[in-house]
Amino acid sequence: MGGASSSISGSGGSSVSGIAGSTISGGSGDIKITSGVNRPNDSVAIVTTSKATVANASGANLRAYYSTKEMQLSEIVGAKNAFKPDSPELPYLNLPANGIVSFNPGEGLFATVLVVDASNPSVCAGTIAENFQVRPGSSVIITASHKIVQRKSDQDNEWVDEDGNNHKTA
Repeated sequence: MGGASSSISGSGGSSVSGIAGSTISGGSGDIKITSGVNRPNDSVAIVTTSKATVANASGANLRAYYSTKEMQLSEIVGAKNAFKPDSPELPYLNLPANGIVSFNPGEGLFATVLVVDASNPSVCAGTIAENFQVRPGSSVIITASHKIVQRKSDQDNEWVDEDGNNHKTA
């Protein structure tokens, strides 16, 4: 069995060669190459993953809790608006003010986005979205007015939305 290699050819004559088990990263996602694991005749499986980004133009630090199923706010925030202890069932991303975070939404997930209190980071100061549906490869911007808008997909600038508005704060 040792060292099966694979080649992927794209349009325009480009090709990529790699060893089974490797990951090839591209602009919008990764291609993972696996070979010979529970597959007859040492066949090759190619799985693509789409990366997404969140640009936080809200001016506040945020937490984005995510799950493959819808979640209840009561699962995240308890008495006196305190965030409940971290849980593997409800992981979250820290979204720093004026920062950009990349993640892999897999086949899609739900996100609940909460504002972190500036004077007490263990307290929720507000809700931006509950169970916002994140689709694979979907990059978004959280605006200063706490709206979630789609990023313009053909832009290199993570802060420009589909209407051409630049949400980057000075």
